[in-house]
Amino acid sequence: MSTLIKIFLLLLIIDLPSISPLTFLLNKPLSYLCTHHDPLSPLPTVYSLLPPDLPQKFHTVGRLDAKTTGLLLITDDVGLVTYGTSGAVEKIYRATAMGALNATQFDTLREGVDLKGGLGNSDPCDVKMIKSERHNTVLEITLMQGKNRQIRRMLHEIGSGVLKLERTEIGGFRIDDLDLGEGDIKAVDEVELDLMIGYKANVKTR
Repeated sequence: MSTLIKIFLLLLIIDLPSISPLTFLLNKPLSYLCTHHDPLSPLPTVYSLLPPDLPQKFHTVGRLDAKTTGLLLITDDVGLVTYGTSGAVEKIYRATAMGALNATQFDTLREGVDLKGGLGNSDPCDVKMIKSERHNTVLEITLMQGKNRQIRRMLHEIGSGVLKLERTEIGGFRIDDLDLGEGDIKAVDEVELDLMIGYKANVKTR
């Protein structure tokens, strides 16, 4: 994102009525981390895409790994972080899987698989085939859960793997409806959060 856009967003925030907390919706690019700092990785973090000089400490609402792109909420509202990771919000992903998946593999994904690593099983979920080719399958997976690398683990368990993964929806936020290029962000107010994901923010004056 350009410096000009960041400055504009910062000025917009300053001019807002006294509303707390602050939440942003990001179209996360490839190769960005959702941690504040990883001394073992040279990759940038998603927090570097926020407007500069914000005094608050922000957190992602759930995480996307470095190889996953798409919608991500970032907020200074701890309540929203808890709500968004509690299984209350539907998330939709578009995955390009290795190989031409068959009906049995689709049924296994829908019914739930052992995620390994002490994470238990994935819950039953909706899985739709978007496109099938000789060497890969594009599918849409709807989750309420948000386990570590869940979709990658699910596809691994059926003998496949992920070639590409994008989160396309969070609740009512749909990437196709938003004018958000890769790395772009938009401020989200409490009315939108209530409408789109059913979260009623604890609004305070600054």
